[in-house]
Amino acid sequence: MLSKRNLRNVIRWPLLLLAIIWIVSVLDFYLLGGALSYYYGLHTRQLAGLPGIIASPLLHSGWPHLLSNSFPFLTLSGLLVFFYPRLWPRVMTTLWLGTGVLVWALGRSVTHIGASGVVYALAAFLAFSGIFRRDFRAVVVSLVVLFYYGGMVVGILPGQEGISWESHLLGLIMGALAGWLFRGEMEDHELETKRKEAERRRASPKEHFLDADAFTKTKQEREQEAFWKKLEKLREEDRLSR
Repeated sequence: MLSKRNLRNVIRWPLLLLAIIWIVSVLDFYLLGGALSYYYGLHTRQLAGLPGIIASPLLHSGWPHLLSNSFPFLTLSGLLVFFYPRLWPRVMTTLWLGTGVLVWALGRSVTHIGASGVVYALAAFLAFSGIFRRDFRAVVVSLVVLFYYGGMVVGILPGQEGISWESHLLGLIMGALAGWLFRGEMEDHELETKRKEAERRRASPKEHFLDADAFTKTKQEREQEAFWKKLEKLREEDRLSR
């Protein structure tokens, strides 16, 4: 059941994160002339590029870049908060930082900016988590994400001008990895489901086709018959010996 608190979180946190992205990007566009992107973009394999692991998803090259990332970021982060109300802060942090670290270590020697890597990581986490967790709700959101965002896989192909395809590919890998890492950490509804299943198993003992001791009784009967036959044989031998 969707609580009022969770509903507030579903609306508040995705909008707040997107607002921060917009504020930083617009400031960089109009007031700083791209200086933030230059200094705080993700410069691969350079010490100066380490701040970009955190800052680069907040920076964009222009309005088309910002707008193309805004809607999928808002919807996917909303799905994350809705379906994983306990886990989402750790998952979001893991995806944000993990994607940045992978791009810093493995990306081309260019400056990477934009939230698209985090968007791909969110989509991959939501898609793969349902597979790894085998929870009905998680599987439903997996199917929804695959249906609406399956076409994003084209973005991982190299050779696209002006697109950090490495951020897309490594974000996808990071999302799948996070889905596997968090597979054993259950949400409240999963814990409640397991508790009810355990109670149901205790309340209804397993029924057997035959009595549980059917074969034990047969064995005992055979042993008793063998005993009496042996006793009768001894009596017969004793009688003949006289």
